[in-house]
Amino acid sequence: MPIEQPNIQKIAVIGVGRMGGPMAGHLQRAGFTVCGYDTASAQRASLAERGLRVAESLAQAIQGADLIITMLPSNDVLLEVVRGSGGILEHIQAGQILIDMSTSKFTSSQSLAEEIHQRGAIMLDAPVSGGEVGAQNATLSIMVGGDQHAFERCRPAFAAMGTTITHIGANGMGLIAKYVNQMLMAASFCAAAESFALAAQAGADLSMVYQAVRNGLGGSRVLDQVLPQLLSGDLGTGRELTLHRKDLSYLLESGEALDAWMPIAQQARIIFEQAFADGHGGQSAAAVAHVYEQRMGVRLVAPLK
Repeated sequence: MPIEQPNIQKIAVIGVGRMGGPMAGHLQRAGFTVCGYDTASAQRASLAERGLRVAESLAQAIQGADLIITMLPSNDVLLEVVRGSGGILEHIQAGQILIDMSTSKFTSSQSLAEEIHQRGAIMLDAPVSGGEVGAQNATLSIMVGGDQHAFERCRPAFAAMGTTITHIGANGMGLIAKYVNQMLMAASFCAAAESFALAAQAGADLSMVYQAVRNGLGGSRVLDQVLPQLLSGDLGTGRELTLHRKDLSYLLESGEALDAWMPIAQQARIIFEQAFADGHGGQSAAAVAHVYEQRMGVRLVAPLK
């Protein structure tokens, strides 16, 4: 049996932007002692304004922490934060747990987990679904890979940030679950745009087609998100399309390493890349509809009222 470990109390959150900032706040409200750090001074200032302790350096943030959480924008940033000069590998202590809650690359995550293990610490990969709204409302879906005992120790922290918490298996399996989620979503966004482009080409009333199919087998949560956006013309002002594009790149690279055949994900990536190149990276993923508008000469996105 594993040696009983004390409860998690002190948590360092590295990366306190639009996702990590709200997550840090939920952890503090749940009773944890939280210290945040970010290379961006604006993010540090925002966290301090919300009453959370802010470290002046990464080393200061993780010193004495039971748990270190990273929520970072890209795989490259993750590698720099962990392996770079003054990074986590230089300062992590035996017994500490590192949870990467970013969406990173499968092979990178597994390599980092081994390097962390060699220092007597443990790494879990725990990417999330739910976006900024989920982070703000503590309703994230959290998919976890790594040591079962470490997962159970961290469960109260996960519960402070999300409502669906699933331990998938060994290191990297949380990322595989996130990839599955992203592949299903990306394909669904493209399928919604393509199918309604057909309806538009035929001259059908898109709102009536939506009402006809939404409760059938072809209906989905993605469809219920995409069609109201298209019909209102409001595709949002976030970075959802950019993030999906990044995730598609990561999952396809990981799929290649695993010798997986993914023609649907590859085609979805082409469509997302085109939408991004056309300047829609600051909108929701529903903006892939603009690619179909351009190719087919139809209107899918209503004029913004």
